[in-house]
Amino acid sequence: MSSADVEARRRERGVIAQREYRKRHASKVQFLQDENRKLKDAIASITEALGGSGATLPDNVKVALSKARHIAGITESAGEIDKDQGEGRVETPKEPEGRVPSTSALLVAKATHGDGSASEVQLVASGHLSPRLDYGLWLEADRLIRVIDPPLDIIPYMGVGTSTLAGTIFWATMNYSIDIWNSRTSPTAVNFLDRMFNHSRHLTDRHFLLSLAQSRVDYKQKGYMFRKLSEQFERNAMTDMQNLIEADYERNGQPSKWWKKPEEVATIILDQLTSEERVRFDAVLEGKGTKADEELMRPLITWLAQNFICFGNGPRWGAVFIFVGVGGWLKEIRKVEPSFHVAESAS
Repeated sequence: MSSADVEARRRERGVIAQREYRKRHASKVQFLQDENRKLKDAIASITEALGGSGATLPDNVKVALSKARHIAGITESAGEIDKDQGEGRVETPKEPEGRVPSTSALLVAKATHGDGSASEVQLVASGHLSPRLDYGLWLEADRLIRVIDPPLDIIPYMGVGTSTLAGTIFWATMNYSIDIWNSRTSPTAVNFLDRMFNHSRHLTDRHFLLSLAQSRVDYKQKGYMFRKLSEQFERNAMTDMQNLIEADYERNGQPSKWWKKPEEVATIILDQLTSEERVRFDAVLEGKGTKADEELMRPLITWLAQNFICFGNGPRWGAVFIFVGVGGWLKEIRKVEPSFHVAESAS
């Protein structure tokens, strides 16, 4: 089978997988919207019945009902249950009406975007497990509103996109960023953070930038993120930050074309692979490869995750750096796998 045929079949599988993903997404969202509406109606009925009974409710019951209304996004007027406590109208943010299912992890997930363990990927010497939204960078979570619409910058890496080389690289950098942030008491982690951000005078708010990374990982894993953060993302105009960084590099004689996005890095790698290598590594990305091929690919993903710099709107790598690094990786795996070298010579 020619490389063109392999590529055509891979694209066809991708289109089919994306279509099925959208169907499952729509069905799941509709189901959760219906269930959420039923829940809201039930809580509203209970609130109305108790409010009209004239009975004095115990404080713990009032607290429980208040929490239920908060979760369901139901507002209460001054004349309802809590009027004897002197509370006025309370507006609470609405909870999500649905979420998308989590996408499956790749076979190479331990090195890329699995459970987020630094010890699995050997990214930080401490092997510190990475907290997610439940107890990590976030403050005042009760004031945030969850939404099911993904940030535009991660859409290419969702669904079938997680099974691409570019998607694998992108999620590896997101997980790695969070891991080293939560291990930042380690000198090794501090060095990595400095390299990631210190290259530009515009990347001063590390806490905010790492919160963006965490929100994206959380969306991938849970199917939602927090509206407050997504709005903050828009207000801070991350694209403007990228433009400022690129302008600084341009003034120093380093045009933006020198700095490669995950898609461009993936293209550089794939262009250097033989047909057999592409087939075998595509199988790894799709969760169908061998353990041996996974182990061959792992060092490349780990190396990329450990050696990117932040451009405000995503990770970047220097073009020369990529060509040299990928060339070294290929040289090593072709020593381990003579069949790759033979395939290269025969092509």
